[in-house]
Amino acid sequence: MRSGISAGLMGVGGIFLSFGVTILIIAFFTRTSSMWRDSFPTEMSTATGFLVVGGVMFVLGWLLQRGRRRDARAAA
Repeated sequence: MRSGISAGLMGVGGIFLSFGVTILIIAFFTRTSSMWRDSFPTEMSTATGFLVVGGVMFVLGWLLQRGRRRDARAAA
Protein backbone atom coordinates (compact mmCIF):
# COMPACT_ATOMS: atom_id res chain seq x y z
CA MET A 1 0.00 0.00 0.00
CA ARG A 2 2.68 2.46 0.99
CA SER A 3 4.81 1.74 -2.07
CA GLY A 4 1.91 2.68 -4.37
CA ILE A 5 1.38 5.94 -2.56
CA SER A 6 5.07 6.79 -2.59
CA ALA A 7 5.36 5.96 -6.29
CA GLY A 8 2.29 8.08 -7.02
CA LEU A 9 3.62 11.03 -5.04
CA MET A 10 7.00 10.81 -6.72
CA GLY A 11 5.41 10.49 -10.16
CA VAL A 12 3.03 13.42 -9.82
CA GLY A 13 5.72 15.46 -8.06
CA GLY A 14 8.10 14.82 -10.94
CA ILE A 15 5.46 15.91 -13.43
CA PHE A 16 4.85 19.12 -11.48
CA LEU A 17 8.59 19.80 -11.28
CA SER A 18 8.97 19.30 -15.02
CA PHE A 19 5.99 21.53 -15.75
CA GLY A 20 7.39 24.27 -13.48
CA VAL A 21 10.77 24.16 -15.21
CA THR A 22 9.03 24.29 -18.60
CA ILE A 23 7.07 27.38 -17.55
CA LEU A 24 10.29 29.03 -16.35
CA ILE A 25 12.03 28.37 -19.65
CA ILE A 26 9.09 29.68 -21.65
CA ALA A 27 8.84 32.77 -19.41
CA PHE A 28 12.50 33.62 -19.91
CA PHE A 29 12.33 33.19 -23.67
CA THR A 30 9.15 35.26 -24.00
CA ARG A 31 10.83 38.26 -22.40
CA THR A 32 11.99 39.21 -25.89
CA SER A 33 8.41 40.07 -26.93
CA SER A 34 7.10 43.60 -26.44
CA MET A 35 4.30 42.73 -24.00
CA TRP A 36 6.19 40.51 -21.57
CA ARG A 37 5.79 42.89 -18.62
CA ASP A 38 2.11 42.01 -18.23
CA SER A 39 2.45 38.25 -18.06
CA PHE A 40 5.93 37.72 -16.61
CA PRO A 41 4.98 38.03 -12.89
CA THR A 42 2.06 35.66 -13.37
CA GLU A 43 4.21 33.13 -15.19
CA MET A 44 6.92 33.32 -12.53
CA SER A 45 4.49 32.86 -9.63
CA THR A 46 2.82 29.92 -11.41
CA ALA A 47 6.18 28.29 -12.11
CA THR A 48 7.31 28.81 -8.51
CA GLY A 49 4.10 27.27 -7.21
CA PHE A 50 4.48 24.20 -9.42
CA LEU A 51 8.14 23.82 -8.37
CA VAL A 52 7.33 24.06 -4.66
CA VAL A 53 4.32 21.72 -4.77
CA GLY A 54 6.16 19.25 -7.02
CA GLY A 55 9.22 19.30 -4.81
CA VAL A 56 7.18 18.70 -1.66
CA MET A 57 5.28 15.81 -3.24
CA PHE A 58 8.46 14.25 -4.60
CA VAL A 59 10.25 14.47 -1.23
CA LEU A 60 7.22 13.04 0.62
CA GLY A 61 7.13 10.09 -1.77
CA TRP A 62 10.84 9.55 -1.36
CA LEU A 63 10.56 9.65 2.43
CA LEU A 64 7.67 7.16 2.39
CA GLN A 65 9.68 4.82 0.20
CA ARG A 66 12.73 5.16 2.43
CA GLY A 67 10.67 4.45 5.56
CA ARG A 68 9.33 1.26 4.00
CA ARG A 69 12.86 0.01 3.34
CA ARG A 70 13.90 0.76 6.88
CA ASP A 71 10.89 -1.13 8.27
CA ALA A 72 11.74 -4.17 6.11
CA ARG A 73 15.32 -4.19 7.39
CA ALA A 74 14.16 -4.00 11.02
CA ALA A 75 11.79 -6.94 10.55
CA ALA A 76 14.50 -9.18 9.05
